[in-house]
Order: sequence, then C-alpha cells, then structure tokens
Amino acid sequence: MSMRGLVVALVCGVLGIGVGAIVAQAASPGTSQGGDAHPIAAVSPSVPSDVPTVRPPSPDIDWPALSPDLTLVPPDHVIGNELATWRYRIPAGWTPYAVCSVPGECPLGMVADDPLTPTQAIHQQEVRYRPPGEPLVGGFSLRVKALDNNFAFNPATMVSTKIEQFKQAFTDYQRVKRTDSAVYFTYRDPNNHLRYDYFQWFAAAPSQTATLEMSVAGRAEDVPGLKALFHRFALIVNGTTAPYHPPKAPGNGQG
Repeated sequence: MSMRGLVVALVCGVLGIGVGAIVAQAASPGTSQGGDAHPIAAVSPSVPSDVPTVRPPSPDIDWPALSPDLTLVPPDHVIGNELATWRYRIPAGWTPYAVCSVPGECPLGMVADDPLTPTQAIHQQEVRYRPPGEPLVGGFSLRVKALDNNFAFNPATMVSTKIEQFKQAFTDYQRVKRTDSAVYFTYRDPNNHLRYDYFQWFAAAPSQTATLEMSVAGRAEDVPGLKALFHRFALIVNGTTAPYHPPKAPGNGQG
C-alpha cells in the first residue's frame, strides 16, 4: 500500500471510532440533555439490599407493671461466702427461685427456676425473686449473687466486664447509663423480647473488692418500678467482711 493510501485508511478508522462513540452515547439510558426524563430499568427484587431489615420486638407478656411504690420489708435475708456477709431486703411476699448459673449451685435434684424454700435460699450463692404467680419468663425480678471474687476486682472493673459480656451475648444491645458501680442495659433476649436489665456491685467496707452483685430486670412498662427497686435495695443492703457460714441444712439441703 502507498503512503497516501495508508494515511487515508488511518483517518477513516479514527472517524469510525468517533462516530461509534457518539451513537453509543445517544443510545445510553443515562441522564439526557434538555431535562427529558427517561425510564430506568427495574432492579430485580432478588438482588440483596444494603438496608437491613429490623424485626420489631415480640409483644411483652400480659402482667401488671412493677409499681414504683413497692417497699422492701423485714426480715433481712442473708447471702455471702468466705469473703463477705450481706444482708438485704426484698418486696413483701416475693418468692425465691434457684438460678444455678454455675454447676453445683442448686440443691440435688433441682434446676434453674425451681422455687426455693427459705432454708434452701440461705444456702444459695445466687437467688432470683419474683412476685407470686408471675410467669417464669418475660416478667420482672430481683436477683442477688455472692461473688467469689478471688482476683479482688473492684465494682468499676465488674462494670466494664459486664458491658463486654453483654455486647457479645445479646443483639440490639444498648448501654443506657454507666456509673462507677452500676450499669443500665437494654437488649433483645433469645425470645426477641425487649428487656431492661440494671446491674450494681457492692464492696463491704473497708474492702474495695466487689463481693455482691444485684440486678433488676423487666419490660419497658416496668422501668419506673425497676429504678425505684434498684435504688431502694442499694440504700438498705449492708455488708461486712466477716465470712458467711449458713446454718447446716437438714439432709441434702432441701428443707
């Protein structure tokens, strides 16, 4: 091919590329000039969306709300271990239940949420109290636990530890409030109920070691009562560093 023919062929090729680009641009469904609207192809509903679907909480159980006027009455209840002895009070008529979060805590033949007799309750390291007749799941409660805190963690350290535990254990977790000895949570439980759980830790003076943990738990409608019960418990509870030795229970501890 002559030099002149080669030049003509290159020019024609460049012109062809330019015309093709113009035609492709004109055929594109993107934004048009002059403000004319063009339909956009629908997106298949099977394509995943970046917007998460938030499932609403399950309805709470039908049970009267915890009253803020509830009082803590004598007699004193006692719980403790080799590190401390604690005396506390509960609402009148509330029933103690086994917690058994650690194997071996419950008396022989019992499981968590079994009702406890007064004799059984004083031998437990952890007890939950509920009003008479309340369902075992979904209502409100008061829980106390004597801590075998051999690492001598103070209440502030226990707060930090509990926050990390809740972050890992529950969905929709939120920390509502935190102090040097207490923390307030909301979260979804395994049954998708929105729960409110307030924890507090106590050290028996002059020790700085946290040896008692208490918590109150309930629904949104129970919040005023939970707060009142939480603060009244803290005002009345009294601990010493004397070791706790409960009286021997008859038989296997079930009396």
